[in-house]
Amino acid sequence: MSASRPWRGQPYLDELRPAAGWKVDLALFATYSLELPALGAALLALCGRNDGNGSGSVADFAEAVETLRGKARFIVQRGRIARPSRLPALAGILDQFVVEVPYDEARRSWHPKAALVRYVRGRETAWRLWLGSRNLTRSADLDVGLLVETTKGRRKEGRRVEGIGKVAELLASRAGLPDLDVAKVVNELEAVRWLVPTGMELARVDVADAGERMPSGPSRRRLDAVTVVSPFLDATFLRQAGAWGDRDTRRTLVSTRQALIAVAQAHSSPLVRFERLLVLDAPLPPLEVADEAGDDAAAANPAGSVGDDADPPAPSLHAKLFCFEHGAAATLLMGSANATSRAWDGRNAELLAELKGGAAIIEGLAHLVGSASRVTMDELRGATPAKAGPHDELELLRRRLVGAWSPRLVRDGPAFAVEIDPPAPDVPDGTVLLVGLASMELLAWPPGASRLMLGDVPTSRHTDLLRFELRAGAAAIGWMQRAPVAPPLDADRDTVALAGLMGFGAFQSWMRQLLSGDPVRDDGKRWDRQVGGAGPDERGGDLEQLTLEDIVGSWGTDKTRFRRADAQFERYSDALIAQEGLLTTAERTALRELRAIWRLARERLPA
Repeated sequence: MSASRPWRGQPYLDELRPAAGWKVDLALFATYSLELPALGAALLALCGRNDGNGSGSVADFAEAVETLRGKARFIVQRGRIARPSRLPALAGILDQFVVEVPYDEARRSWHPKAALVRYVRGRETAWRLWLGSRNLTRSADLDVGLLVETTKGRRKEGRRVEGIGKVAELLASRAGLPDLDVAKVVNELEAVRWLVPTGMELARVDVADAGERMPSGPSRRRLDAVTVVSPFLDATFLRQAGAWGDRDTRRTLVSTRQALIAVAQAHSSPLVRFERLLVLDAPLPPLEVADEAGDDAAAANPAGSVGDDADPPAPSLHAKLFCFEHGAAATLLMGSANATSRAWDGRNAELLAELKGGAAIIEGLAHLVGSASRVTMDELRGATPAKAGPHDELELLRRRLVGAWSPRLVRDGPAFAVEIDPPAPDVPDGTVLLVGLASMELLAWPPGASRLMLGDVPTSRHTDLLRFELRAGAAAIGWMQRAPVAPPLDADRDTVALAGLMGFGAFQSWMRQLLSGDPVRDDGKRWDRQVGGAGPDERGGDLEQLTLEDIVGSWGTDKTRFRRADAQFERYSDALIAQEGLLTTAERTALRELRAIWRLARERLPA
């Protein structure tokens, strides 16, 4: 997600951008795995500030953080925040938007993929709901998603949808937003009408979690065809799916080659009930996209990973679809649930939308199935299964660590330490566990220790996101997760971090945006510049000084807008002045002059 490498998730974000004149009032995301650059891109999109590469300027990012603080939450499975090889300098302050679900993946996972967003314009309210199979990552996998939105004003189109209230409850109850009235959100969503894609009807949305199962299958016994598309499989579920319909039902299964091989070689393989077995491997991405993932993708998604929740190695099939055809009609289940028992029996948290239609569903599914390759049972039974390697062993160890221990951060001013309750993590001989703040370098965890000193950390790098890495020889696997901090992080952490990366030029650009209400591009420096990037003398920026007329003119145009700019100006200019070595001599002089002009404007304006 850099200026030179477009992000394939951009169309998904563009659908969530507010329309002209609208603002985001609430945004709840559910994802199994998460990358912080993708989270940052989502915040920018929700403020209408993302560029074509899923990025934006530092001033844009500051505006997104300030606008969405307390309004946006990204709910993720604990231990599934990816460890990027090139961490953005501002990644640490994104901790406030992340909520982890502490499910032990040995038994169940938080696995839904959804975005529920409320938009406001004056007294008007509108909602959009996206759900599907895509995680909030830079993955190039083949995914599927559905976007629906509420009707606006007095329009009577659309219909109420059963189950959307349960989706709202699942997300809102997990979000941890102190001022959010969960019951009010649920009631509102159950009452509104929803518009769906042409040629389809959204019949319902099903939620599985905490023992609440997915529906067991199609309601109709007589079916002409059943198609199952899933990258992960297990024999128990496939035996159930093989019984959908009757003896005349045509059954098709589309999956990855390794998943089909594993099931085909299981005892009494359930694949015999499927007439067509298809392999769908997505085409290789352009070289620059494949290179962007690098070793990071291999570490996060090892080949042959055990379980039905770890994303397959990119690029690969990742869509989950279950289609039931009867004559010209079709019912399609799509969402996050794989063709596995734990996805359907209530162990995992999952979402599935039930769509009804005809040609639109059948033709779309035929296009996807038509790109797959036929494979026979003899080929699958004669193939060599993928062998577990060092990465797979580290992945199993990672899951045990995340499920069994709860690290916490303690600090004394700038000095941070990681503590755990005994016993210490059990790491095999030859394997090293490294730990550190997401914004700092990693340190080796001492064998048998319950405390690791991390040293002094500048305020701009304070975060409750911990970064972990397991190494065994040449193999390595990394992840991040949040940890409670005592005492809590300083209230000015965000301001110090954002001001430090903005510098004087981008700060002025942002103030112009706030005063005028119009986007004003700065020198083009991206928010996701990597740790160790350009120094103060390379920031450049718009050094054209703001004038008294600019400030007073904003008051005359929109007093509310001026007051918001005034509140941000005071905090951020203080942070710029306070950081030693951040500004050049000329910039420091210019900022002092600007502060004097701003104070003069404030004194002349009526209270």
